[in-house]
Amino acid sequence: MTNESETGLDFAESLAAATPTPGGGAAAARGGLLATSLVRMVTGISLQKMATPDSEEGAENPGLAQALLERTGDSARKLGERFRALEAADIAVFDDFMSAIRLPKESEDEIASRKLALRDAAEKATNVPLDTLAACLEIFELIDGLLDAASIGTVRLGADSDLGAALEFSNAAFRAAELNINANLSMLKDDPRLEALSARYSALRERFEEDLPVLRTRVLDWLKDH
Repeated sequence: MTNESETGLDFAESLAAATPTPGGGAAAARGGLLATSLVRMVTGISLQKMATPDSEEGAENPGLAQALLERTGDSARKLGERFRALEAADIAVFDDFMSAIRLPKESEDEIASRKLALRDAAEKATNVPLDTLAACLEIFELIDGLLDAASIGTVRLGADSDLGAALEFSNAAFRAAELNINANLSMLKDDPRLEALSARYSALRERFEEDLPVLRTRVLDWLKDH
């Protein structure tokens, strides 16, 4: 199990261990966390550039630029905390699922109770990666916002390629999390909760597929021009 003090190497070793957790869902959340860290890096370097005397990278409106960068960095930090929580939640819901599997199934009542517990666990195990998808889309918003500001000259971004890396980490996190969603939804056949969960997934996926190529093109165009 991971915790907030665990290093990247420790997490990689925990992931490599022959144990069910942490698994792909936790790794997806860790990827989202890395993306938010890269956004914070870009905003921090950009703020340092603004503070450099005689910098040619200065913004046309320093006060507005500084406020935007500080707000973006703070939003990225808070989003990173959510990804940390999602990483821990992914491990917890899997443990709940395993507990449900271990329930007795001798009598008809036990079988019915176990079936309900498994479906409840599957619902929880679906909601966590759904929350990861939503958080990944918030990374898109942070990146898009910085590029919008930069395009009108209010912000001169630093570490541009790292902003692109943040986008690709969020892409990987999204793709990994949705694999868990598909696996968990298959366990909810004929369950009344399936429709709402599937609808939320479809909406998030549709938005992601629309936004990713547009934002990736913007990032690549920015890199070519700067």
